[in-house]
Amino acid sequence: MSKFTSQLFLRSFSAAEVKAAGSDVQLYQLTQDFSYQSDKLGLTITVPAGLVTDFASIPRPVWQLLDPEDPIIAWPSVVHDFLYTCKGTLPDGTKYKRVQADGVLREAMEFCGAGSIIRESVYQAVKNFGGSHWGG
Repeated sequence: MSKFTSQLFLRSFSAAEVKAAGSDVQLYQLTQDFSYQSDKLGLTITVPAGLVTDFASIPRPVWQLLDPEDPIIAWPSVVHDFLYTCKGTLPDGTKYKRVQADGVLREAMEFCGAGSIIRESVYQAVKNFGGSHWGG
């Protein structure tokens, strides 16, 4: 069964750090490894401490409907950000496709309790607009 196998521990960037990073949204850095057991990939994904994330890249006008800091979106987004950072090859050499990374996001959101409308909205957004972050 898919599940998170650890807690999410983060450091919040200061306003100066966010600005220096060229971001206009809050950034966070993992302070400990974070793991998710995925049935979709058939393995446990371990996101290493040090990864920087903004959770979900949801445009501000949509935040009233989809809050990127809501744990039903944020926790799965950390795993998804890591999968996109790896661009198809995990550190252990395991290969996966972008569609599988997007599927892990949807799978993890379901585990976190996100309803079907939220899951599908976020999934469709990354499917349709996430290519530039994957590299294509």
